[in-house]
Amino acid sequence: MDSFFVKFILWGILTALAFHTVGGIRHMLMDFGYLAETLAIGRQSAWVSFGITVVLSILAGVLVW
Repeated sequence: MDSFFVKFILWGILTALAFHTVGGIRHMLMDFGYLAETLAIGRQSAWVSFGITVVLSILAGVLVW
């Protein structure tokens, strides 16, 4: 765990896991009807999910390093 390469790979895996989790929650909210299924809401919720993923990615980087 002292190698930069190993930390970078771990950070990438955590970032992918966060993206997958946030996207799954977004889709579940859409399936349950909490988010309207229109193009505008879809784009807006996608940007929100990207923003949440960026924040979680930064937090994962702080955790790893």
